[in-house]
Amino acid sequence: MIVGVLGLFVPGSVALILAVIATLEGRYRGAGLLLAGAAVVVVALPRHTRVQLGLVLAVAMIVITVTIMFRFTRAPREVKANYPRAVWQRIRWRSLCRNLNLAYQDRHITDLIRHRAGSRVGRVMPTIRRREGRHMIRVPRVRIRADAHGLVARVKTIPGVGRAEFEDSAAHIANAWRCARVAVSQPRPGRLIVRGLRTDPLTVSYVMADAPAGTYDHPDITHPYLGLDEWGNHRRLSLPGQTGIVIGGLPGRGKTSLTGSLMCQWAPSPAVQFALADGKGSADHDDWHARSWLYCGDELAAAVELLEDVHAEMRRRLRVVLEVTGYRNAWHMGPTADWPMLVTLLDECQQYLDVASYKGDKDAEALSRRCVALTAELVRKGRSVLMVTMLATQKPTSDSLPTPIRDNSGISLCFGVKTIDAAVAVVGPDIREYGSYSPVGLRDDAYVGVLTSTLPTGADPFTRIRVPKFTEEEIAQRARASSPQRRDLVGATP
Repeated sequence: MIVGVLGLFVPGSVALILAVIATLEGRYRGAGLLLAGAAVVVVALPRHTRVQLGLVLAVAMIVITVTIMFRFTRAPREVKANYPRAVWQRIRWRSLCRNLNLAYQDRHITDLIRHRAGSRVGRVMPTIRRREGRHMIRVPRVRIRADAHGLVARVKTIPGVGRAEFEDSAAHIANAWRCARVAVSQPRPGRLIVRGLRTDPLTVSYVMADAPAGTYDHPDITHPYLGLDEWGNHRRLSLPGQTGIVIGGLPGRGKTSLTGSLMCQWAPSPAVQFALADGKGSADHDDWHARSWLYCGDELAAAVELLEDVHAEMRRRLRVVLEVTGYRNAWHMGPTADWPMLVTLLDECQQYLDVASYKGDKDAEALSRRCVALTAELVRKGRSVLMVTMLATQKPTSDSLPTPIRDNSGISLCFGVKTIDAAVAVVGPDIREYGSYSPVGLRDDAYVGVLTSTLPTGADPFTRIRVPKFTEEEIAQRARASSPQRRDLVGATP
């Protein structure tokens, strides 16, 4: 475009000279070579043709400028406020990458230049040094735009610099961009999204009324609604083929809202039945007594009895699943009133599964071991007969959540925790490599109701999600309205 415009005012030979200079001195060799090729073509054209080409390119430049200004004027106020920052950080991108070791000198290209120079190395050595110091630095390509919450940089990786390196530098990028935090995600191989958040969308209040229409009145029981991720996408759980859901987090972080949200979606349907064990021994789940097939408090003996009944139902289903449903895997048919999905919730499951806490009491230790064995069986064998086991705890350790049970549970959801070890106990060891998603960063009160899930985000195995907030009155009302949907299952022992 520049060469075409120059054709309006200077001879084509001058344009060619400028293009060659750009090739030798420019920051990008490819762009300089392209400019030189365009200059050669322009020089070969008649003068009146060059003038016409210059006019066309000038008009195109005006159209592009007007388009950019139009988009800017129509952008929300929050986006406009971040435009100058986006422009400045794009200008500073090369410097930032070099200071954070996200760029490096490409030795291969430098050695190639030396090899081709041969005996002329004495004459071209100044050029080689200049290129080593400036032109041979490889920097990840980037496109930075402003959004309502800060900056979004779409980065193309280079060999040796990928998601892990940007993750390690996230805190420094946040400081350079003057952002509260930086989230790094990988939507596909070779591409990163580096998002600088000046205001975090996950801290915005989100209540039941904000959920998509029909979420609680006409729910999809096999794909229940989970919440809103930080990109504004509505996320759901996919239950077909799953046997276990693990939920962890500090007290008051949102576990009760999450279980309440899920149960309010399942409860109106007779195709879902509940077995509920309240390890806290409180009144948190009193509203669900009338809706639950089985219910117990924090007594170990009562929990063993409940789990034995659920286990008996699983064994019965495994014997007759092909005969009754026509499939070896009942998920092919889906839940029905005659063959409901059975959700077993162990709230504060450490009360039942933490065997180490009962050492010295042989009877209690034996009962706890029996709870662990039965729960492990349910999670391991219940997939084909529509059995889903939910484990919730405020003490996420390998004792309260035995590793075999956690690893066999396909869905893990972790609210704010104090240590990375607690996060590992819930979502697994991979969370150590994904600091942007770590639940340790969710301890602030602004993140109550925000969790890290094992739902994937592009190529990343985790997602941060805000779940809808429920009041006690809303849960109680829906629990009472759904109580007529309770059914007795035939697998219980007398």
